[in-house]
Amino acid sequence: MKSYFGIIFSTFYALIFRILVEFGILDINSWTYIILVPFVMGYIPFLFDKKAFMESRLKSVFFPLLSVTLFLFIAFITRLEDLGCFILLFPPYVFFSVILSFIFRHLLNADDSNFSNKLNKNSLLILVLPILLGNIEKHIVKKESQLTVSQKNIINAPKEKIWNHLFSVPDLTHYVEKSTFNYFGFPNPIKSEYDQQSNTRLGYFSNGIILNESVVESKHLEELSFKINVEKSNLKSSQTFNHILRNKNLIFDNITYKLRSLDENTTELTLVCDYKVKSNIPFYGEFWSKNIILDFEHKLLNALKRQNEIQIH
Repeated sequence: MKSYFGIIFSTFYALIFRILVEFGILDINSWTYIILVPFVMGYIPFLFDKKAFMESRLKSVFFPLLSVTLFLFIAFITRLEDLGCFILLFPPYVFFSVILSFIFRHLLNADDSNFSNKLNKNSLLILVLPILLGNIEKHIVKKESQLTVSQKNIINAPKEKIWNHLFSVPDLTHYVEKSTFNYFGFPNPIKSEYDQQSNTRLGYFSNGIILNESVVESKHLEELSFKINVEKSNLKSSQTFNHILRNKNLIFDNITYKLRSLDENTTELTLVCDYKVKSNIPFYGEFWSKNIILDFEHKLLNALKRQNEIQIH
């Protein structure tokens, strides 16, 4: 029974750190929050019942897994996180908590009483270590990576027709397909509205996000570039995008459409996204940002293809 208290304590331990992130005491996009906190989550159940873990390899996996799942579920229902955050945090939290659980189990089964005694003496230090290191990490300048993601599609429609639908994109609801990312809260585009007087486009998305975009470059029938105005955008419906964009972990430089006529009624449409990732864990941010943007570009280009081709016929 004591071991189950370890699950509860581990769950609320992670929730405390999530609340600290909300108040700006720690950074969500950091080694501390993504790696060190789950490490400690894998350690906490040993404080309550070492014997249970030494006797069962299954518990060394199941207990950290259950703690992480409960933490993210509670964070989701309390709207501290959304499904997007769930998919980003679940893999590292499970991996690092289970890894540490196995390490402690191995060391304890080695019958090293000195290790067990040291563990008990330093328990408080281990529990508060993420706060100490997290505050130090906040003052470390994040690594900045410049990235470009680009995809193209062949549309059986004249360049003029496609161009007229890029400033104000008609409703794409019946043309855009769903992908795995949609089930984790990442949105599909719905439509966009362009105001020529303010040179501003509003992009509407399926999860309630409204992006405010400025036209930064326009070469008639050839190239059209937008820049997202994060402060003027409505991101309240998505915790994931609110964290990533407002904290400048992800910075979109330009989103550009390029058109090239292949013949009178065939156009190559290219969508290019230039962006930066600022993170203490750049490889993780680069991996997810690239895959999410590639998925979004693929669906958007296919939707534009269907829309323009159907309207042609």
